[in-house]
Amino acid sequence: MDYAGDDYCDAHQDETLDTSSVEPTPYDQFFIKFEVEFIREQEEEEDDDDEFDISRLESIIKTEIFHERCDRLPHNNLSWHNVTRMLHIMEVPVHRQPMILRQICSFADKIANEPYNRNKKILPMTVYFSLPVNYFIEESRDEVIRPANELVEEDLEKVKIEETELGSDCVCVICMEKMDVGSEATKMPCSHVYHGNCLMNWLGVKRVCPTCRFVLPS
Repeated sequence: MDYAGDDYCDAHQDETLDTSSVEPTPYDQFFIKFEVEFIREQEEEEDDDDEFDISRLESIIKTEIFHERCDRLPHNNLSWHNVTRMLHIMEVPVHRQPMILRQICSFADKIANEPYNRNKKILPMTVYFSLPVNYFIEESRDEVIRPANELVEEDLEKVKIEETELGSDCVCVICMEKMDVGSEATKMPCSHVYHGNCLMNWLGVKRVCPTCRFVLPS
């Protein structure tokens, strides 16, 4: 892979993945291997050369396996909500997610509708992306507050979208989908609002507001 200083994403059908342990279901499903490579450029105390030096790159790779339902539709075979949840688990920053999310969902649509995949109950795919960062996950763990799994949804305030005064273009930044005026949303103590399910999934991974990084009390 050539490093150009930008996010890079690749998804492909991967028949080498071992799906023998996958439990059968009444519906078709994706078997997805996620690999995220966090790439950081090493700092040097004195550097008079402004040219990029690939030898100064260091990286760490995080890998997870996900099983997700395949709906066999022309579009949206893999829901944006589920992909967003996966990206949160992989610790991809929210502002980096939209491009990656669209690419993954687009490719899932493609393989779900390939003629040679029509009779397959399990569709194996590998998703790889690299993210240039200025930190590594291990180095930032001391600063990350424990996830708020123990918080129940009832502990957070429920609001109607029209009461937030955010207008008809209010978007949940977790799933990047519109929240209809008049529908119910869940509000963080910092006043940012999200779909209830999206927020609870997020709080299962992080204890901070996805927008402003407000930290929920322990």
